[in-house]
Amino acid sequence: MRRLKLTKELQQRFLEALAETGSVSTAAAVAGTSRTRVYELRKSDPTFASAWQEAEETAADRLEDEAKRRALEGVPELLVSAGKLVRDDEGQPITVRRYSDNLLLALLKAHRPPRRERSVRFRLPALHSAADAAAAMTSIAAAVADGEITLGEAANFSRLVEGCMRAIEASEFHERLQAIETRIATYQPKVV
Repeated sequence: MRRLKLTKELQQRFLEALAETGSVSTAAAVAGTSRTRVYELRKSDPTFASAWQEAEETAADRLEDEAKRRALEGVPELLVSAGKLVRDDEGQPITVRRYSDNLLLALLKAHRPPRRERSVRFRLPALHSAADAAAAMTSIAAAVADGEITLGEAANFSRLVEGCMRAIEASEFHERLQAIETRIATYQPKVV
């Protein structure tokens, strides 16, 4: 079977259809080629791959615009009651405008994700001593004041600092205990 060469014209037809529909299968059919062929070309041709990416971005923008329209402007729906179409006095079907709260929430979440879902770039200073813990707590308070982290995130960081300090204190206690045990074991009373 002879493979159809994807000329620049067919490539352009594919990319336009992809930008319009967002569907590789549909765009390939419009260009008179196969999905396999366009995927092969995308792998071997960086220019085509870049144009493909741009077409997908255009398609995503179109989807987002339609979601915004449905969420904010709504769509007309026929009014049905008891399984029957409701009509006005002149016999025309009555429509009501329906808005999509789910689409609106999805759009809002995409553009402004809840703070707990965003990555926190706050970094605790190194903790080696009690003095370091005080500095860490000060930096946590400053990060809250600057809006870098929320109060809940600050509470989580504070718990981390407290846990580290307990570990440091336990380690220091263990080291002091070992030093005392060593001194006891090597203690030589003075003979008078």
